[in-house]
Amino acid sequence: MGGQKEEKKSSMITEQIFDVICLITSYGILFLLPQKIDVFFYLIFGISAFLFCIGFFRLGFTFHAPAGANGILIAGLFYVIIGALINAAALYEICRDQGSGRSITIATLLLIEALVLFAMAAGRSSTPESQRRAAVLLRAAAVFAVLFGIAFALWKHFSEAAVIMGTILLIEAVCLWKMGGGSNPFNTLTPEIQSVPGMRIPIGELKSVFADVETQLGYPWIGKIQTMKQDSIIYGPSEDGFCVYGYYLFGQFYISGSTNPLFPDPENAQGHITEEIPDSDGILLAKENLPEAYRNMFTRYTEKGEARWSTDLSDH
Repeated sequence: MGGQKEEKKSSMITEQIFDVICLITSYGILFLLPQKIDVFFYLIFGISAFLFCIGFFRLGFTFHAPAGANGILIAGLFYVIIGALINAAALYEICRDQGSGRSITIATLLLIEALVLFAMAAGRSSTPESQRRAAVLLRAAAVFAVLFGIAFALWKHFSEAAVIMGTILLIEAVCLWKMGGGSNPFNTLTPEIQSVPGMRIPIGELKSVFADVETQLGYPWIGKIQTMKQDSIIYGPSEDGFCVYGYYLFGQFYISGSTNPLFPDPENAQGHITEEIPDSDGILLAKENLPEAYRNMFTRYTEKGEARWSTDLSDH
């Protein structure tokens, strides 16, 4: 057992190193963008965006969510600081290259990535008070972006680069204002995607391991989910259409939940509709908590070899 734990830990470190390399490379190859905007330019640009998605999101999923208010605050501040640095780099690039097409393209990519980080920082808010503070900060940032853009344009006498920067800041301000109103794609109150670092068991074998483990959404089955070529392990759907499913993407195992119609063959899912089953204490989890509970169940098996269901979200 100890050897398996060491092997899994080593595998996770290898994953993290790979993800960091992807992330660093995504920024490094931006320096290779030529001045001329052609097919080669967009090819490099696309590779950079792709490597960022692979590196950033995979890397984030290899770490457990921070525990406690201090951990959540530190994680949020980290996202904000990195986002601000990327934001500044985007604006600097426009000024440095005098608003060329190359600089606008680079700045657009960097600003999108900065918005992702800001959204994830705000998404750490889990209480009404912290959500209110996040909303105020996001909308204050939106106002600051507009005022800074106007002031910079006046200072530079509405030069081409200043106008371009102001336009980009205006677009960013609109996004920040919308996120401050609750339109946050990374809000933690939605059924978020969960990850099980170190999971390497094929879907068919995983289904066999948990075949006799009764969960809130019954027993697992293997089926197809729309947009996924490979099979997924599926729990549910419940009587109101909610299901939880696990799948591999780029070598990482993810858990997600949804009430949307996900099955390419809806009739196949009809035979698996189940009434939600409470645990031995009569507890039924809210649907937004189910992906995390299933993630914990698979994590326990990956780390300890225990195949059991629990509604205690602190039970990893």
